[in-house]
Amino acid sequence: MQKCDNPRCPVCYPNWKEEEAAAKKRAEDDKQDCIDCWRFYQKKAEAIVAVDDPIARNRRINAAYAQLWLDDHRFQWAGLAAFASKQVGCGLLNAAELISTSNRQRNAYQQWDRAASPLERLSPYASPRMPVADQANGEGATKVYQMLAKGNTSLFLDVWPLHMFYKQFGLQRFKRCLSERQQLRGSVVWPIGAAVPFGEVQPRVVRAFEAIEAGDTAGGVKMLAEHEQLNVLQRAMYDDPSFALLMRANQFAWALNIPTGSAREIQLALANQCTVSGANAQKSELFSKQPLANLADPNQRMAFVMRAAQRFDDLLRDPLQKYDVENSLFLIAHSR
Repeated sequence: MQKCDNPRCPVCYPNWKEEEAAAKKRAEDDKQDCIDCWRFYQKKAEAIVAVDDPIARNRRINAAYAQLWLDDHRFQWAGLAAFASKQVGCGLLNAAELISTSNRQRNAYQQWDRAASPLERLSPYASPRMPVADQANGEGATKVYQMLAKGNTSLFLDVWPLHMFYKQFGLQRFKRCLSERQQLRGSVVWPIGAAVPFGEVQPRVVRAFEAIEAGDTAGGVKMLAEHEQLNVLQRAMYDDPSFALLMRANQFAWALNIPTGSAREIQLALANQCTVSGANAQKSELFSKQPLANLADPNQRMAFVMRAAQRFDDLLRDPLQKYDVENSLFLIAHSR
């Protein structure tokens, strides 16, 4: 007898209730399994960043990104991210130095102020020097240090588990489970929850791993770079007015050679050093030489990122330079 179109017909489908309950149970189990797997990789990422010192944490993040690329060259974004994150570490070191200088001056002044006699306080030259410029640099550097550390950590907590899940389970399960990641919201470390809800399903992420699966390395890098810069860092860092202003002031002072003592060139060195020069200058990509260039502008920043991505790809295709790049990533992976 031909079965009817009603799946709940007791004549055609006498066991429909049991079959429906079993299907529902399988769906619930699969959903829970997705959540459990996301939690596993999220906790592994949290273990990597579980260091109080942002500079030490940055080195661990750099190493994890570099190892991703060393293990699987399809993850070219991760290789680029290792260099970009290393550059964030250079920014952290510079900011820490400015903060330290400011603090030393202030501490010396406070110690003098507590011990100085009334007569000494009358002299304008008796106290330790505490230049206004250095104190201003210290205040700005504190903001930059905090924002760089927060952005560096948050991006890693977002993107590293995505790569690990895809690597372990493949594209189809990745796509099926991606929406379940947001079920972890509130139970995982996520420093930017006020700006970016954890586990948002972003079309760029899906397209990125579809491109990786199809062998379109450049497409995967582009989609992940857009996700990184526009979905995460723009909202978490560059939309902050004070941070954006500090970045503009740095660019203005550096481009015009204003002797602030704090301005630094914005660049990405595709090496394990903070800067490269001479014959190695081709391993570096500069943001801009224009004083009014704005790193907080997503279009300008994405153009910079994509130039760096192209430079990275060119180096990997060069028969000689590719070994230097791989060696740099090996050194970063081993925190050297």
